[in-house]
Amino acid sequence: MSLEDLIKAEAVSLGFVLCGFSRADSPPNYNVYLDWLDSGNHAEMEYMARPNAIEARYHPDNLLPDCRTVISLAVPYPAPSNTVPLLPTQGSIAAYALFPDYHTLLKERAESLALKIAQLIDQPLRHLVCVDTMPILEKDYAQNSGLGWIAHNSCLTSETYGSWLVLCELLVDLSLMPDKPLSSSECLDCHRCQMACPTKAILPNRTIDARRCLSYLTIEHRGPIPLAFRPLIGKRIFGCDTCQSICPSNRNVQPTTTFLGLSKVIDPRPDLLESFQLTEADFKTRYAGTPVLRARYQGFRRNVAIAIGNARLESARPALLSCAANDPDPVVREAAQWALTVM
Repeated sequence: MSLEDLIKAEAVSLGFVLCGFSRADSPPNYNVYLDWLDSGNHAEMEYMARPNAIEARYHPDNLLPDCRTVISLAVPYPAPSNTVPLLPTQGSIAAYALFPDYHTLLKERAESLALKIAQLIDQPLRHLVCVDTMPILEKDYAQNSGLGWIAHNSCLTSETYGSWLVLCELLVDLSLMPDKPLSSSECLDCHRCQMACPTKAILPNRTIDARRCLSYLTIEHRGPIPLAFRPLIGKRIFGCDTCQSICPSNRNVQPTTTFLGLSKVIDPRPDLLESFQLTEADFKTRYAGTPVLRARYQGFRRNVAIAIGNARLESARPALLSCAANDPDPVVREAAQWALTVM
């Protein structure tokens, strides 16, 4: 077996279903990223536009000096079940967030892969593990490595696993034979994700206007959610899977019921009133170690209040009234007030 095949076999043994190699060149969509920033599509994610982050994304050398290869890795997670509709009292949480936080899990396994590679080549390996908190255009390298293509909804999409994937990169100072890139033309003339997006956040150049994206608004955004988008949130309380669920490439994917062998640790359809009444301590306990903590307690309660309003959940009226009058957080108070006005 070649060194490349041995590395891929080790990656599979660690739980990565996809592994590919690309040269450590500048990402092909770097200028698209700059235009995206110039248009303000990063919303309040100012860390995306910091000069050091812009420079880092220009070339892997800016993250790992003398980087030779970007190893792209992917792990699938179960697609959401859309066969049974939500009950009137239930909210929804995005599918990827139902498991322990992938950042830690993928980083640990990628570090193990780096150790295996060093053993295979019998010499020290300079490396850097990047999960999606690092300044790297990961989908560009995943596409260049043959893992999949960047779809219209901006998700990296695989022929085998669809877009229900989380990505990780291992930057190394080792030259490896690059894999054949895939083309973004795989989506052809299909624009179902763009048509299905509730807020029309999907842009023609396969990027997302975060200012309109329900995932951004319910996870990263810290202030009040714009009034025009609140009815469109429906009963989503963390994230949105619409553009993936509608994608034809996700119809016949290889099914998985676990994430790295782990089962779901939270309810994908939590009760709205119970969720709204969680104390901060209860929230942190229930969602410990999961991506849901990213929304923070106040953001989570804001989301749940909006979902309760959209659900016209009369049983929650007393809790909303109390919140609207007494909650210490002005954003949560305003969301509760809004929910009462639409019920």
